[in-house]
Amino acid sequence: MINFTKIDEMIEIIENNQIPDGMTFNEYVCEFYNEVKTIPLSKYLRTKNKVKRLPKIMNSKKAGEVILASEKDDEIKTFLKRKGYKEIPQLDYKSIMLLRKTDLLSNWKKVLLFFEGEGTVEEINSSTRPILLPQEIEKLESYVKDELNINDQELNWLLTKFEKMQKNKMILKSLQKLSR
Repeated sequence: MINFTKIDEMIEIIENNQIPDGMTFNEYVCEFYNEVKTIPLSKYLRTKNKVKRLPKIMNSKKAGEVILASEKDDEIKTFLKRKGYKEIPQLDYKSIMLLRKTDLLSNWKKVLLFFEGEGTVEEINSSTRPILLPQEIEKLESYVKDELNINDQELNWLLTKFEKMQKNKMILKSLQKLSR
């Protein structure tokens, strides 16, 4: 039976970047995953108006899933041992932001890059995005030009400005406020 009171308490702990005394982070997210795996968590969070921390909560669930699956996967255990980890490394609220709905090995490669100081969460996530094929780029460019009714020169200008906006989030936030 689903204990929604316990789930709500666990969500509050995650929202506050805490873990209960006597538990490791990995143990806690595994327990959280076991509690919420049978419910549509994102829908539940929206009904509870917990959308502000939705990514963190969903990633905590994903972390529990990844850890539990990794404990049963000999290939992952071998990979982690080769990288110098005798057991599954302890994750934290920052490192779980790297987890995606991909295979276990890809997730662990990204987490280990983060642990080794190879970049921030954002840098690692953006460096592992797939590179678009020329046909895909052409199709996307065509779509944007048609939807915005602009030419090649205007598209290039827009892409240059958009790149600056992505690097400086304050510009993006300011534009969002102005467009309201």
